[in-house]
Amino acid sequence: MKKISRLKIDRKVLMIPAIVVLIVVALFLSTQTGGGEDILSEAIEGGELTLTSVGRNYESLMQFVQNNETQARQLLEAARATLENGKARLNSARRTDDDYVLGMLDNYQKVAQASDVMAQGVDNLLTINENLTDAIYYYSQKNYTKASELASYCLDVLTSLSDDFETSNATLNGINFFYIPSGQKDQLKLRLNQYRNETEIYNQYVLLLQSLKEGKEYLQVNSQLEDLLMQLQNAIANKEWDKAEDLRQQISKILESLRNPQYQNAADLASQLNPNLFSGSTSDVAQELRNRLRNLEGINNFQNYLQGLEQYLEAMNLLQQGDVEGAQQAINEGLRILEQGQPADPELQGLYEGLRNAFMHIRDQPAQG
Repeated sequence: MKKISRLKIDRKVLMIPAIVVLIVVALFLSTQTGGGEDILSEAIEGGELTLTSVGRNYESLMQFVQNNETQARQLLEAARATLENGKARLNSARRTDDDYVLGMLDNYQKVAQASDVMAQGVDNLLTINENLTDAIYYYSQKNYTKASELASYCLDVLTSLSDDFETSNATLNGINFFYIPSGQKDQLKLRLNQYRNETEIYNQYVLLLQSLKEGKEYLQVNSQLEDLLMQLQNAIANKEWDKAEDLRQQISKILESLRNPQYQNAADLASQLNPNLFSGSTSDVAQELRNRLRNLEGINNFQNYLQGLEQYLEAMNLLQQGDVEGAQQAINEGLRILEQGQPADPELQGLYEGLRNAFMHIRDQPAQG
């Protein structure tokens, strides 16, 4: 009996450590499950903050475009603070070995890098803002040399980041949406679009400054052309036909010289400007540069106008001599020439329309020419 009793006691003693082991295992599994949930939550929160930082960077850029520098700086600081918080949570979540969470973290690391680039882009624009404003002012005063010098300084700051924008864009193309929570997929798509929009706007500022820098000589020649064109219009108004023809030929020679690659390189840059992506005076300057730095198509349209004008001057001379039939032939030829041109430049469109109306007037009243 003593042996049986002792055996029962030993079994009870052995069961105690076994129960302790089970409790420890249960606590361990519970801790692991809770830890996994915490890590996933950190990853999601980190991703949300990262996406928010992209949006704030974009809002900051929009404020800069609208010339609201103070708001742009405030939003930029908020974007950077939000991104730092997001990065902290993403880094904390890296202690996991869960493939899905690691895939999510890899995706959001790409977004975080892009957000850093966006923030630096806005910071660069804010850095050059005063010089950019001065460059636009000197351009408006036709001091193209000073405008070019300031544009060159601004470009040194902006172009240093151009490669980073391109690199991040390529990296973002590698995002795997499988590792993005369903609740964040639409927001991620929005933020990717905002990143690409900021890249485009940033590059437009680079193009604007390049056009001011590279277009200095072209703008100076174009200023001479505009002065001659004004003299030509005055000569026509005063019915000084010989003087008008001489001025027309001078303008034609200047336009021919602008076909030189030295000028056309600047024209190609200006042709890529999108004034709609700017605001205020910056938008106006972008539009003017597109019009004034004429590419080969623009020069052809201007030359076409001058050829039509030649027929108009010929018609007026013939009418003075009483040759109505010859004048009618010149009028018809002039109208035919104008039909061949389709200028995009509003100023040139106005010249076309004015000449067309002049032709119609003398055609309807040839005897009074």
